[in-house]
Amino acid sequence: MRMWGLGALCALAALGAGAGADEVAPGTPIVAVRIIRHDVFDSDDPATSAWAYRAVNALHGLSRESFIRAMLLFQVGDPLDPLRLAESEIILRETGFLNPVSITAHPVAGGAEVVVETRDQFTFELSIDYSKTGSRNQSGVSITEENLFGWGKGVQVEVGTTPERTSWAFEYKDPLLFGSRWRLVTSYKDSSDGSTEFFQLEYPFFALTTPRAAGGEWRSESMLEYLWSDAERSVVGHTDIRSFDLWGGLRLPGSGIVTNRLTLGAFGERAVFAHWRRIDGRPYPQPQDRDLMGVEAGWEHLTFNWRMVTGFRAWKRQEDLPLGPNWLFTAGVSLPALGGDRPRLRYRGSLTAGRLVGNNYSWLSAELSGRVEGGAAANVVAHLELGGAVTGSAGLRMRVATDLGYRLDGERQLTLGADVGLRGYDPNTFDGTSRMVINLEWRRRITGELLHFMMLGVTTFVDAGISWGARVGPDTEGWRGDVGVGLLAELTRTSVARVVRLEVAFPDRGGGPVFLVTTGSLF
Repeated sequence: MRMWGLGALCALAALGAGAGADEVAPGTPIVAVRIIRHDVFDSDDPATSAWAYRAVNALHGLSRESFIRAMLLFQVGDPLDPLRLAESEIILRETGFLNPVSITAHPVAGGAEVVVETRDQFTFELSIDYSKTGSRNQSGVSITEENLFGWGKGVQVEVGTTPERTSWAFEYKDPLLFGSRWRLVTSYKDSSDGSTEFFQLEYPFFALTTPRAAGGEWRSESMLEYLWSDAERSVVGHTDIRSFDLWGGLRLPGSGIVTNRLTLGAFGERAVFAHWRRIDGRPYPQPQDRDLMGVEAGWEHLTFNWRMVTGFRAWKRQEDLPLGPNWLFTAGVSLPALGGDRPRLRYRGSLTAGRLVGNNYSWLSAELSGRVEGGAAANVVAHLELGGAVTGSAGLRMRVATDLGYRLDGERQLTLGADVGLRGYDPNTFDGTSRMVINLEWRRRITGELLHFMMLGVTTFVDAGISWGARVGPDTEGWRGDVGVGLLAELTRTSVARVVRLEVAFPDRGGGPVFLVTTGSLF
């Protein structure tokens, strides 16, 4: 582990401080921090000086220098630390609207000058949205601004229609509340069948060396929920869930590369279910109400071992790949003495690890969640994913993902279809309490940056999947598969939609092709 940590530190030093860091010894005092900000398009470049490019810049609020400085982990007077430079790059890219980002250190009289260079992505979107995944259509109108007035604050107002409901929603995010590192997220959604409210205020573990953190969140959901079969709603029922979490965290002593954190908190959840039935009128077992109130503790282990690449999900955009290993486990106990309805233990955990050899990236991720009540396990879901991809302009990508469920709550199912990787079948076609999907994909970029805002590529793919443990409709009855082709478009200057995928998949057992229009990546 020590050798690995030393290698990671050397790599991060090169990443975070660039070539100039070789000329500046760690510990050299920082005497100046210079911020160089670039707008979406460079109006001084004849290639992007036309009125259309200037109009985009005019509509966009350039990130303020004060916002960028507030996100950095160093300031004038600090000793130069390559790790903090590297982590600051990652923090700036995590905003989603600063990309690319470069932080370099250069020798000057009296010490070192650190140069932070960023380029803004276009963050305002007024759009009429439409997506199609097989027979499942979604449409809506939204106004989104992810960097309000250059302060890094996000606002979204949306009106939309899905197969489940028609709704309007509002969300506000503030990563630096009142200029501090307190973070605020609040949202409200009013739907044709209910509403959702969410509020979160936290002082997060902003960086590896953040010594303490705390926060709380509250959520209220009241709406109709559905279980699916053959891409149609099969079961409907009313769900009313209210929950809260309060927590505090402490960073334990350790090195800069490996960080361990301890969290302690309190939680509550009240779930009430009513009028559950099959769509055709037949009875369906009502999910059991839950009332939890208790305390919990968690342990987080982070290895700051990242690599910045291009050509993983997008071709031009810088992406940070975590190599880890990183893991998290939290367990909480709910007791009648604390306000719960019965003794329960709830738990959740995750593990991620990756490896980058040349331009070959491979990863592993695992998650586990569930409860123990009445001496037995309940609502257990174990997720495991293994994948590999050739980064760059062309190459193969592969993923194997499985979700194993045990004694799932009555309102929960694990369906299989285009939305989780079996692209030749409509979303929610196959019912199940467990599932597995295998994806093999080849893709290639076929153009450079067209008109300075888009790159195009093509893809071909093969998918296979299986589900089992069906309760409300048929499972896959063995393995199902599909083959397909697609056109990929990377929007190189916008943060709202990054990669648009236009795909058609042909199923192995009859039926017509499934057409997909999506703005995300399966893996």
